[in-house]
Amino acid sequence: MEMFFLAVAGAAGALVKDVVKDNRLIFPSFKDGSILLGFIGGMITGAAVGYLVDQNPTTAFMSGYAGSQILTELSSRNRKG
Repeated sequence: MEMFFLAVAGAAGALVKDVVKDNRLIFPSFKDGSILLGFIGGMITGAAVGYLVDQNPTTAFMSGYAGSQILTELSSRNRKG
């Protein structure tokens, strides 16, 4: 159950980031045969990072806020190692 709360905290952080960054929510849409996830993609990323980074809901929220940057850093570290 704790995993669920961490994922929700990360998703909430990502949602807040999208609102602060764009001053609105961008809804999912289709463009040129592709699906653009909009804020849903950010929430998925935030949920994943919120769970992976730490076992603290506050840290999970802040990690969700910075989710894409954290995933990029973890990915680059994995390639180096």
